Amino acid sequence: MDSLHILIVEDEKNLARTLAQALRLGSDGLYNVETIDSAEAAYPMLSAKSYDLVISDLRLPGEDGLTLITRVKETSPKTHTILITGFGSTDVEGQADGLTEGYLTKPFDMLDLLHMVQKVIHQSPRQDRRALKLEDLEKDKQSRILIMEDDRGLRRIYGKALRKTRYLVDEAATIQAARKLLQAHDYAIFVCDIHMGRDRGTDLVDEFREKFDRHGTQVVMCSEYGQYRYMSEEMGVDYFLEKPISLGTLLTLVNRLSDSVVP
Repeated sequence: MDSLHILIVEDEKNLARTLAQALRLGSDGLYNVETIDSAEAAYPMLSAKSYDLVISDLRLPGEDGLTLITRVKETSPKTHTILITGFGSTDVEGQADGLTEGYLTKPFDMLDLLHMVQKVIHQSPRQDRRALKLEDLEKDKQSRILIMEDDRGLRRIYGKALRKTRYLVDEAATIQAARKLLQAHDYAIFVCDIHMGRDRGTDLVDEFREKFDRHGTQVVMCSEYGQYRYMSEEMGVDYFLEKPISLGTLLTLVNRLSDSVVP
């Protein structure tokens, strides 16, 4: 996938740097992020280059973020926008609706920002034209996910990130633990490591194939060995991710899959 270009307009330099770093790291380098500290300085950049997303603070020196976003939409309607502010109000929220795709009030978690960026960029426009807000993200994610991974550190990192983005997550360190969970619950997504000590995750996929098909469970196979991609395709597995897997890659895929099926 080609890199996506994002412009952050934020006059607090430390915050701008933090936001940019979070988006770069969270997307595993997929997001090409630039920062600028005012609307007036942003306009020449927007004229010279096409951006997929503009994230703007509301209060800026000179023109404010709403004015900037209004001009962005007038000159480049396909450019997505997110308004962030530490001075949220009903009036500001009302102005954001119908104008910008996303609206976040400070302080917010960097995972919430990454989640919103993914939703704004990759999802179809909302029919009610309301700006996507934090409460929408909280309501949106109730898909149940099983992570089977024998590396304790990776399992906890993946689980923590997915729970933070409002998924219901179960974790299994062994084939036996995963089998019990699969027998007890229906899952929207099964993230399955191939090498589980002497056991193989592929055996568990074969064992529960009928149940997965019946409930629409989507299987994501993971391995550090890229050659297993072809084996996964032959098995009819939905997706294969080669390790190391960035949180951004995992979250983007899981978000997309959960939007299409919720058992």
